[in-house]
Amino acid sequence: MRRKFLSNVLLIILSTVLVMSLFSGCSGEETSEEKVLNVLAFSGYEEPGMLEDFEAETGIKVNLKIHDGTDEEMIALIQSSQPGDWDIMTPTSAFIPELVAQNLLLELDPADYPLEDFMKPMDQWPDCWNDGKLYGIVNRFGYYGITYNYEQVGEDEVQSYDVLFDPVYKGKVALFDWYLPNMGIIAKYLGFEEPYNLNESQMEQLKAKLFELRPQVGLIGSTAQTTQALASGEFLLTIAGEWVQAGILMDGHPYHAAVPKEGGVTWDQAVVALANTPREENVIKFMQYISGPEFQAKLAAAQTYYSIVPHREAVNFMSDETKSVLNLEDPAAFEANFMANLSARQRPHNIEQWQLIWEEFKNM
Repeated sequence: MRRKFLSNVLLIILSTVLVMSLFSGCSGEETSEEKVLNVLAFSGYEEPGMLEDFEAETGIKVNLKIHDGTDEEMIALIQSSQPGDWDIMTPTSAFIPELVAQNLLLELDPADYPLEDFMKPMDQWPDCWNDGKLYGIVNRFGYYGITYNYEQVGEDEVQSYDVLFDPVYKGKVALFDWYLPNMGIIAKYLGFEEPYNLNESQMEQLKAKLFELRPQVGLIGSTAQTTQALASGEFLLTIAGEWVQAGILMDGHPYHAAVPKEGGVTWDQAVVALANTPREENVIKFMQYISGPEFQAKLAAAQTYYSIVPHREAVNFMSDETKSVLNLEDPAAFEANFMANLSARQRPHNIEQWQLIWEEFKNM
């Protein structure tokens, strides 16, 4: 009897453990923790073909919210959210040091990502690193130089920013209403090696040269307004790069982009993970996916706007047309010539002064 009793008890215990295991495995809460990732990103990721393969391969459902505001607004949203609301976001890398200082970002293991296959200097992009630790990965970037109507402006003319000041083009320059790239370009034109780290004397020179440009500028507008103005043929020149030029060119308008001899400045988006994410394994899988050449090739030709991507092998997955409009037909030459003459767009320590100068410039 005792043996039979013990056997029955054992069966009951095993049955209970099995049932509890089954219910635990079917718990909606645990499944959502294991197979969900909440991503706050700028546009492009939502387009068809971008994330379907990731979801199919991993079984992880990506809850994607596209942010159409500024970096500051994106960060404010993150700061006001609860732990687990967001796992991933895609800010400009210039904001990463500030986010690290606020203990908002998860440290990444460089060995998890193909940084050795990234173009220089994106493999060791300074804003993504802090005290030797990795906190972000640049996923798309581009340059600001000169975008120009090649039927009206000669290629030889855009080898220097002098062309922006040429009286022939008075009123024919259109600018995007964004002070950092525009003023950074003028700082490069003046020969300042660190265009976003200027002393008071350099700031005065920057202000004077920017104001000298004002009579040349016929429009300061939003992205849509400025792009449409260029496409109309009424305006011929702007401070911009492939993200404008490629789209206009693909729409049938005669525009090329160049980085003049004085150099250019970059724009970028990085991918970072939130320090309070409860889904670290999913985060790593997602960041590995978006760091790969196949995804980056898709992102380079996003309908939202074209962009350069850092993985050298991404060109192998691009159409000839995409490579052509992005100047990537010879990737080694692009890395040696374009990349070597670019400065990172950063947040100046005296950013309020920059903003005041830009507002004064617009209201002249």
